[in-house]
Amino acid sequence: MSDKRSMIESLPPPLRLWAEKAAASIKGLSRSARIFAVTTALALVALGGFFALRTSSQPYAVLYSNLDRDDAAAVVAKLKEMKVPYRLEGDGAVIEVPEDQARELRLELAGGGLPRGGAVGFESFDKMRLGTTEFEQRILYRRALEGELARTIGTVAAVQTARVHLVLPEKSVFVSRNEPSSASVVLKLRGGRALGGGEVAGIVHLVSTSVAGLSPDRVAVVTTEGAVLHKPRRAGEDGVSDDDRASQARSLEATLEERARSMVEKVTGPGHVDVRVTVDIDSARVERVEDHYDPKQSALRSEERNVERSNDEVPVAGVPGAESNLPGGVTARGAAAADGGVAEAVSDATAGATRESHTRNFEVDRITEKRTVTGGVLRRLTVAVVIDGSPVPGGAPRSKEEIDKIAGLVRSAVGFDERRGDAVTVEAVPFLVALAPEAPAPAPMPVWLQPKKVAPFAGGVLALITLVGVAFAVRARNKRRKISTALALAAAKERASADAVAVEILAGGAEKPQTPDDLRRLVLERAASDPATAALVVRSWLGHREAVRDEAA
Repeated sequence: MSDKRSMIESLPPPLRLWAEKAAASIKGLSRSARIFAVTTALALVALGGFFALRTSSQPYAVLYSNLDRDDAAAVVAKLKEMKVPYRLEGDGAVIEVPEDQARELRLELAGGGLPRGGAVGFESFDKMRLGTTEFEQRILYRRALEGELARTIGTVAAVQTARVHLVLPEKSVFVSRNEPSSASVVLKLRGGRALGGGEVAGIVHLVSTSVAGLSPDRVAVVTTEGAVLHKPRRAGEDGVSDDDRASQARSLEATLEERARSMVEKVTGPGHVDVRVTVDIDSARVERVEDHYDPKQSALRSEERNVERSNDEVPVAGVPGAESNLPGGVTARGAAAADGGVAEAVSDATAGATRESHTRNFEVDRITEKRTVTGGVLRRLTVAVVIDGSPVPGGAPRSKEEIDKIAGLVRSAVGFDERRGDAVTVEAVPFLVALAPEAPAPAPMPVWLQPKKVAPFAGGVLALITLVGVAFAVRARNKRRKISTALALAAAKERASADAVAVEILAGGAEKPQTPDDLRRLVLERAASDPATAALVVRSWLGHREAVRDEAA
């Protein structure tokens, strides 16, 4: 105790005062309270030390986040190999390293191709082994192309991860056997984000232009939740898909219906007409080449003139061969006579002759017209119009002239063409006016919501609760009185018993004191002459007090 006192006195005055107050407070506590106070103080000291060590330690920074398991395992293995401390957060998807090494580690890991982004890109060809077959090369190329596309799509703000699947058929030497490529893209969107139509179209365009022979109509885009963002469309001969063709027909029908309805409602009033339009759209693509000739108009295309003239010289004539040149040879006339033929006499002096030919080529006027009619041409139009037969309830029906006028308005509104075989039907029939259902009777108000019926009941309940509360309060007060009276009686009995015992002990067989003064004198005498007896009396009194205190507790 003296050591503690000297230790407290050795402290500076402010700390000494605080230590004295703390010692006095602890001294006044029970044993369990002291243990709780000491435990709390130690816990606070440990917690403060933990936070102090944590704040004084080297700060960490995020090296990579949102990593898949393969990339996280590869990065952790590389960090262990480099003996770099790290921490894993977010179920292993976030890797933290000392802040002063984060940038350098990113560059070093990027040089080693980490992280790969969950897909293998064209870096797989950097470690091409010798003897790779052509089939393996095609597989590696497809995987690399899928990985590169997935990485690029993953850079979109709303996309967390992406996977791409490509179908690249082998090329054939026969053009008719070549099959088109196709692609499927699976997107995992960030929480609370969605892709707009423009972003989806951008992803489809990116994939289709990155793969040879891939049409945007053969690219499917879905999310991990199963929502279809873009689906392949089966195009017809005109290059228009069936969905687009059906959408075009529905849009045209809705437009014509609105035109006809708005026109007729100005005559009949709103709610007194119903219009249905059916269109027949020719989706075939037609190429037509027409040549038109005009026989009345012609033009000189070319002209050719040939002139042949002969002079007065004797023309060369005779029997071919060597016999005509020998002495006594055969002449032309002799040869002809010998053969039984008739030889033409050639005069020695033949007059000159001239021959002339003239050729002219004329071109007829020709018009060539080439027309390509794509799909989507309206082939036939059918319109059905129903108007309320009675302008007013119970009035006269509409006349035929009025119906014909309405039919004419409808024809003009929808662009009626009789050559196409269009049909417009207008009928006036009374509309069935559906009677409004009777409003159901209001449900009766519950009894507990009716103030007049609830007030007496509530008053009775409140009075009952008040009576019960008063009864419990009176009962508790009476119980406390009984307990205090019993304790007082017990204390009086114990005190009388203790006093009687003390008097007997002090008297020691002598006459008992009758007055308080005699008892005080006897006690002092016994304390002076017989301390042991006096101690026994005091002990009996103390035992009496402890018994009374225990009974009161």
